[in-house]
Amino acid sequence: MKCTLLLTFVVLLVVCAEDTHAWFGGGGSSRSSSRSSDTSKSSSRSGSSNKNRKSGGGWWGGSRRSSSSRSGSSSVQKQETPKASVIDKVKGAIGGAIDTVKAKTKEAKNYVKGYVNGAKEMHSTYKEMKTVTKQMVKDGKSAKGADKYFHAKANYKAAQHGPGGKAAAKHISDVREAYQTAFQKGKNIVGKVSDKGYNEYAADSAKDQEANRHGQNGGDPNKYRTKDIPDKHKK
Repeated sequence: MKCTLLLTFVVLLVVCAEDTHAWFGGGGSSRSSSRSSDTSKSSSRSGSSNKNRKSGGGWWGGSRRSSSSRSGSSSVQKQETPKASVIDKVKGAIGGAIDTVKAKTKEAKNYVKGYVNGAKEMHSTYKEMKTVTKQMVKDGKSAKGADKYFHAKANYKAAQHGPGGKAAAKHISDVREAYQTAFQKGKNIVGKVSDKGYNEYAADSAKDQEANRHGQNGGDPNKYRTKDIPDKHKK
């Protein structure tokens, strides 16, 4: 009986010893493996975090990437803006040049048209002067000085056609007076006109030019109108 109890006690001790070892030893191993698992997880998180940081991931990395992308787009815009500005300037310069050419062309056309019309006015008034002075002499009236009125009138009417008309008046008047004065000088040289006669003609030509300039500058031709010129031939 005693032996049986002793044997039973020994068996219980052995069983309890194995359970105790399983609790303390096995548990320690489990906890160690658990810690190793946590450590590996932490390492994996740390590794992924490092990868994210290296690759520019994560909150900070993403911010840096978006910031760099914004700065890149901003630099592109800054580069494009000067190009657009240059193109606009070139377009504006071309447009301005075209407008200038158009304006100059129009101005040239108006000048030529005015010149032609001015020349016509000079010619028609010259014919009028010849007709009127001839009739005045025929009627027994004095035609002396009447030509000054028609000089002023012709130049005045021509100048009303603008810069071209005024230029025509000046050119025609200057050429006419220069030619006639030179012609009289030639006659004076060959002895067909005396010095006195030439000097009187030159003085009269200077008065004609005075009347011409008066009309070209818009002066009233009636300043030179004589009393014997018929009223129907007033300016």
